[in-house]
Amino acid sequence: MALFYPWETVPLHRRIKDCELFDALTTGLMEIVNFFETLAGKWFSQRTTHYLASQESRAGQSNLQIEFLAPDDPAIAQMAVGHSPLCGLRIDQDSRMDGDTQSVKSSSLMVILSADAAGKGTMLLSQSGQDARAGEYSLENEVLTLQTPVADGQVEERLWFANPNLRMRTSVVKVGDRVQLTSFCSEIRMGGGPPKS
Repeated sequence: MALFYPWETVPLHRRIKDCELFDALTTGLMEIVNFFETLAGKWFSQRTTHYLASQESRAGQSNLQIEFLAPDDPAIAQMAVGHSPLCGLRIDQDSRMDGDTQSVKSSSLMVILSADAAGKGTMLLSQSGQDARAGEYSLENEVLTLQTPVADGQVEERLWFANPNLRMRTSVVKVGDRVQLTSFCSEIRMGGGPPKS
């Protein structure tokens, strides 16, 4: 008994539907890769963070250096063993809150795994060399949403572009079902060239 049928024996309407689904999935994956590629560059971030428990707000600034990584990059391949990566990002961040005398430096590696036709998928995130954590991402209407687990909760970020060199980012940190802090960032591309068209 054959497990697979020759392509020519599949009804025409089914072949057309399968091709349309394949084209939609391929197009969606390319849109995801292209969007992450536009994140690469040197960015200056102006941030306002609001702490709900204390009702305190603080401003801060960050310098971000983001490098786009192809799926065959050694760092991506090592982190995504057993998975099918689409691409990745290496992020170096130097941040300072207003009133602080020292900045906080961090680095992270993000691996974007394959997505479904709706633009939703899984990502792997390793910060400062720690073990990778699995999160989720989605790209809908040119808005990227990232959900990353943290101790006792999760971080949800939304990111979108106002123009090729200006992007907006919001973050919400939840512990259990309670929101602990929120932040809004406006980020200006300082270098790295314009995104590819």
